[in-house]
Amino acid sequence: MGRPTRSRTRPLRFRRSVVRDLRNRIRFALVGLLILVGLHVVSMVAFEHLGLGEAIWLTFTTITTTGYGDYSAKTTAGRASTIVLIYLSGIFLLTQAASAFFEFRILRRERKRRGEWRWDMRDHIVFVNAPADEPGDYLRRLLDQLHRSHAHFAAVPSLILTEAFPDGLPPDLEDDPLIVQLKGRFDDPAALEAAGVDQAQVLVILAENEGDRLSDSRTFDIIHRLRERGITARIIAECVDDLNRERLKRAGASAIVRPLRGYPEMIVRAIVAPGTEWIIERLFSSEGDECLRFDVAVDGLTWSSVVTAVLEANYGTPVGYADGQGQLHSNPPPQAPIAATALFILVDETQKPTNGALQRLLKG
Repeated sequence: MGRPTRSRTRPLRFRRSVVRDLRNRIRFALVGLLILVGLHVVSMVAFEHLGLGEAIWLTFTTITTTGYGDYSAKTTAGRASTIVLIYLSGIFLLTQAASAFFEFRILRRERKRRGEWRWDMRDHIVFVNAPADEPGDYLRRLLDQLHRSHAHFAAVPSLILTEAFPDGLPPDLEDDPLIVQLKGRFDDPAALEAAGVDQAQVLVILAENEGDRLSDSRTFDIIHRLRERGITARIIAECVDDLNRERLKRAGASAIVRPLRGYPEMIVRAIVAPGTEWIIERLFSSEGDECLRFDVAVDGLTWSSVVTAVLEANYGTPVGYADGQGQLHSNPPPQAPIAATALFILVDETQKPTNGALQRLLKG
């Protein structure tokens, strides 16, 4: 029995025939309306012997059905001109223009909602793909963290290039004016063009399934396509298998991040402070630096003196402490005196501090 194949939709070509037709209708109605207004003005001057300003005033009060009554056509020829040019033709064209305009706005709003619009964006962030599980919740948390960061990303718009939302963005995202969707695939050049990848300041390639190693192959393809276009923006890529990290780096990825769906801040760190994602990832593994807890009593010392003493003894880098009430403190003010029952210290494989050694150091 053969394996079920995943259906592939046709690449989005962004045909805009309906929009173009509506725009042509609006142009035709407005041009025709302008000609009729001109003819009516000439008719009022010729048949009613009005001045140019009076003829224009009469024409516009008539075509808008305002009808102040201060001027009106009195001759048979003038009235016939008004009937033909304004009542029969002008009001009809005005109605057609208004109808096409409102229809165009409704269609544009619907196409934007469904991700079928060419967005004119610059210096934005493009997210390629969306997680298979709870994509709306993950992207909402990621973007919230991004907008609250200290790196001036609060007003930077984001575009999500994916086919995961065929009926529009999920409720978690649809009311955010800084987030838009583009329905398309990474292997469709028209979709990349419409996403404005050439004008983006950061591109983030997400793994659809954080446990699927084959997603690294798709990520490699995306990076290759983007660099082939001559894109120089930073590309942040999720990598499922650590063995593929170097391969993605060589393809052109600026930063590699392990997919952590419960911790979207990892992607945010890579966007706002390049390099910090590598430091944080090392803290998650036992092979690199580790943040360890040491139960030692410290009283009356300033934080700067504690950090200096531990660093000079090559016991690691203190990053925080726990006080007598169990409250945790990270990166405290350097001159603040502390009363700690435990220290949190960043150590590597060569540093072997112990509770006893640290206690003797800080009491001396």
